[in-house]
Amino acid sequence: MKDKIKIDLPIRTEERYIVHLDENFLDRISPYVERKIFSDNEYVQTIYFNNEEHVVPFEFSIKARRYLPNSPKSPVMDDSIFFLDLKRGSNKDKQKIRLKATLEEATKIINERYSFSEIPLRPYVLIEYLRQHYIPKNTRKIRITYDTNIKYFFFPKDQKEAVEIGRENDYARVEIKKEKPDKYFDNLIREILQETNAVPVISKKFTAYNLIGLYHVRTSGKPFHKELKGYEIEAKLEVDTEEIFQRIKQFFKDRNSEFRLPQHFPYTFESASINKYYRNSKGLFKAMFRGNEAEIVRKGNPEIIRDPFGLNCILKRKEKKGDVVPVNSRLIRSAQLQGELYRMRKAFWVENPQTRRFYHISLDCCLGLPGTLYQLEVEYTGRYKPEVGREEEIVEDIAKLTKTLIERFPELKPSQLTKQDWLGIE
Repeated sequence: MKDKIKIDLPIRTEERYIVHLDENFLDRISPYVERKIFSDNEYVQTIYFNNEEHVVPFEFSIKARRYLPNSPKSPVMDDSIFFLDLKRGSNKDKQKIRLKATLEEATKIINERYSFSEIPLRPYVLIEYLRQHYIPKNTRKIRITYDTNIKYFFFPKDQKEAVEIGRENDYARVEIKKEKPDKYFDNLIREILQETNAVPVISKKFTAYNLIGLYHVRTSGKPFHKELKGYEIEAKLEVDTEEIFQRIKQFFKDRNSEFRLPQHFPYTFESASINKYYRNSKGLFKAMFRGNEAEIVRKGNPEIIRDPFGLNCILKRKEKKGDVVPVNSRLIRSAQLQGELYRMRKAFWVENPQTRRFYHISLDCCLGLPGTLYQLEVEYTGRYKPEVGREEEIVEDIAKLTKTLIERFPELKPSQLTKQDWLGIE
């Protein structure tokens, strides 16, 4: 381990957008900003530490970073020096300690400092991009970064060479970091973002996590067949924090239930999306924004299904999803926005060995105008073989799962609250 640097961190807000390369965002903003070149090494490699169970909390990042003159052919874990950032302190008095260390040294330091679970943290994903820095001419309290040539990599367990899992070639990411508001520049940048059709976007870290999920599906997954096509059946439970998620997953790993983790697919998925609710002549729909695309979901009114235990938290409703459109599509531009939230999710699957049905257990953390909402959902996913089944059997499975969870984790409370209701959308 080499030099240690302490940096006092100002309280700041951060906004993220994507803008298509054809929109000439830099040309539009150049009269009002100065380019800052800190070195010739403008290619950035950022490694996020986590593990297979995704134990690092949603809004917590442990990362190491290095700067390069060009893009290497394939990222590997070697003896290269990275900057490891460790943050400590409260929001009003936050400090960042920056260490120079190899990844092996950094991994040791991190596992001595953080103990989220018995499974150690390790270099998990690597994100590479070309970054340009800009500062407005009239203030030094705002910084703008413009990232292009973005590549995403995953380090499978016990492998030193990374696997490429995705790229962002057609658009740039614009990040605006503010220590304090500046009315003139805020209005100016808002106007330029609108003119260049910029769209809010999830972080690169969560984009990488989304891509890891797709990688696991490609390499280990099998297609599900739903017996009740066009319907969603799920139980909803109130919860106060995300901390319970790891305990629930461990409960099934320890085989404390008749439901089992699938041996071929024991993964924990972590993801995020910006969910916006719109209304048009066909009714209400949800657009789940991920990168430069949005998945369109239409749902009917929920019906509370009677269950054997009187839980009154199992909902059934019509659901149509799967259509993916560009974020600037006419469908979205012509509809009226009704509300929005930022959703982060951790999830895994369990199987009933007797019925061969699979169920998705997920914990959501949603941020929106009402505040913060934590919810646990138990949702029917399907079977591997197409079969005709009875709704009563699916409801019974979900009820058994939900009752078991409530008995084992009494902090879980039955709920009928949908996210649409939480946002106050009628």
